[in-house]
Amino acid sequence: MNAPLLGEELRRLRLQSDISLRGLAIQLGISAAHLSDVEHDRRRPSEKLLRKLARELRGAGATFASLERLVTGIDPKTRAWAAATPGAGALLRTVRQSGADPREILRTVEKVLERRQQSKERAG
Repeated sequence: MNAPLLGEELRRLRLQSDISLRGLAIQLGISAAHLSDVEHDRRRPSEKLLRKLARELRGAGATFASLERLVTGIDPKTRAWAAATPGAGALLRTVRQSGADPREILRTVEKVLERRQQSKERAG
């Protein structure tokens, strides 16, 4: 079974919390139309909004980490970095062509970076 899309999960959590779309939008300080776009995956929430959503829906089990895992696409800052960084496109193509789970590759990269940081701290 596929993981739900972010919007589907947000709507499920909101309904489980018995909060109306308008009510949640007011709590978040955004328009109901904006929240509807997020729930229908027509609009990607900013990190700040995603954190607010997690806080407001925590009673239904939402956490920032669990919601962030459902975010698809590339945020504008990362897209600009990838466009301006030699090798970033090749890296993404290689990951895509490998057929490997990008999350597994990310865990491997994080381990390498952690070991590198530990080596720097020991040397410093």
